[in-house]
Amino acid sequence: MKKNYELMFIVVPEITEEERDAVITSVEEVLKRAEAQDVITEKMGEKKLAYAIDKKTTGFYVLIKFAVEGVNLVDVEKRLNINEKLMRYILVKQG
Repeated sequence: MKKNYELMFIVVPEITEEERDAVITSVEEVLKRAEAQDVITEKMGEKKLAYAIDKKTTGFYVLIKFAVEGVNLVDVEKRLNINEKLMRYILVKQG
């Protein structure tokens, strides 16, 4: 049974807009490989971080909502962990 999830991640601030869009597209591709459905991507923009991460004080926030089988999330998290352009991410199951 598919459940709804939200994935929020922060992209490093020093890359170009084209590179940032490529990072977002690569995350969406990871979700497609995991058979995610109803994928909705919202670019929230560059924001100040609550604390410095790797000496960076800002980051570009992206929120993706989707539905997927829970068993497929293991591969998604592995691929997110190896992406060097992502500063942080959080994956949350919805209601």
